[in-house]
Amino acid sequence: MNRKEEFEAMIEELNQPAPGLEATLDRAYKKKRKRTTKMIVRPVAGLAACFAVFVLLVNFCAPVAYACSQIPVLRELAAAVTFSRSLTDAVENEYVQTMDLSQTQNDITAEVAYLIVDQKQVNVFYRLDSDRYDSLEADPEVLNSDGVRPASCGYSSTGFGAENGELRCLSIDFVDENVPNSLLIKLDVYTNGIVSEPVAPENSMDDIYSDDLYEEPNYLANFDFLLKFDPKFTAAGKVFPVNQTVILEGQSITITDIEVYPTHMRVDIAESSENTAWLQDLDFYIETDWGMTFDPVSNGITATGSADSPSMVSYRADSTYFYEADHLKLVITGAKWLRKDMETTYLNLVTGEHGELPEGAAFDHAERSGNGWIVTFRADWEEDTPMYQLFRHLFYDADGNEYEINQWSSMFGDANEEGDITYFYDEFPLKNYPYDEVWLSPHFSHYWTAEDQIVITVQ
Repeated sequence: MNRKEEFEAMIEELNQPAPGLEATLDRAYKKKRKRTTKMIVRPVAGLAACFAVFVLLVNFCAPVAYACSQIPVLRELAAAVTFSRSLTDAVENEYVQTMDLSQTQNDITAEVAYLIVDQKQVNVFYRLDSDRYDSLEADPEVLNSDGVRPASCGYSSTGFGAENGELRCLSIDFVDENVPNSLLIKLDVYTNGIVSEPVAPENSMDDIYSDDLYEEPNYLANFDFLLKFDPKFTAAGKVFPVNQTVILEGQSITITDIEVYPTHMRVDIAESSENTAWLQDLDFYIETDWGMTFDPVSNGITATGSADSPSMVSYRADSTYFYEADHLKLVITGAKWLRKDMETTYLNLVTGEHGELPEGAAFDHAERSGNGWIVTFRADWEEDTPMYQLFRHLFYDADGNEYEINQWSSMFGDANEEGDITYFYDEFPLKNYPYDEVWLSPHFSHYWTAEDQIVITVQ
């Protein structure tokens, strides 16, 4: 058996539950569907000042990987990258830089084990371990080797709630610049005190939004890792000019380039200034000349925005880098828009009177909490993205003064008797806001689905 066949067999094995556990997993799944589900999220860290970064963090729980003992490096990484088809392909093709950097402070050990890096993205695989603390988390910070934050990058991380010793992934996405020769990664480690039990929507959320949760954690250790990248990895990538204009629901967009890198693919667009709406999301897939399809990224950074408008102008997809193709087809099936006359929307927190809301959303209630408010909306449950943010992090008072939702938020949904979830709640605090009226910033106004697929061929 060659390395490719060995890898494919291993992946198939990882996707199967351990013998005797099929029934257990099935029961667990059914039980989960019938419970109120809840997700508490913090604001995305590492956003560049002049760029918006749209992030979907999908909690991934692989089946029991009981056979990960034979080829330790390959199997460990394979289990850690199952959330990403592109990273899985990179591991299969041994596109991995081994680091083995380790530091210990205050009975806590942090280890940077592997890198998967290319011209535009860095994926850092690290672990936290301790005999003293059972549950550890880290707040990451990304700096250049001189200690200055890169001008245009964003980052996201997976592995919240991971057990000690398990691999976690920090993904760093460079928007306009290339990955430098080195980066300084800071990990501020604390013990995880977040309660994972679901909370019913009728329960008060005052405890969740208490001031204590907004204070900086009590960090137990602070680690600095200087990562130096192999030039053969940071040089990998190709840009294919497209420059084709299409009309979507009366709005003109131009596909300018498709960028192909080992870790991801980018679809870059430009919009007409005469458009009446800003593009917030693009539904699409990439197809090779022999019919293999590659979908948009569903975990991590999915799109980046423009410095000049609320538009999202660069979309991430799984990469064709390790596949030979004479040409690619970009197939557009829909879009999500924000009308320019709906950049903000009114809400009376006392009466519930409100302006136009994102499609599928409804105001539920608002309640006073300390020196501010807790606001709750209800929205339709989508199978592909079951829970999503309805509003941006900025809001305004009657005088146009700007405030920031830079705090914890929560999302939860109730299942019916059949175990189906048809809607979810989006709940967030307006801290230090004593007024009865507020102007929120919607993420989008409405969806659009193409009657016929729009196909663009790229050589």
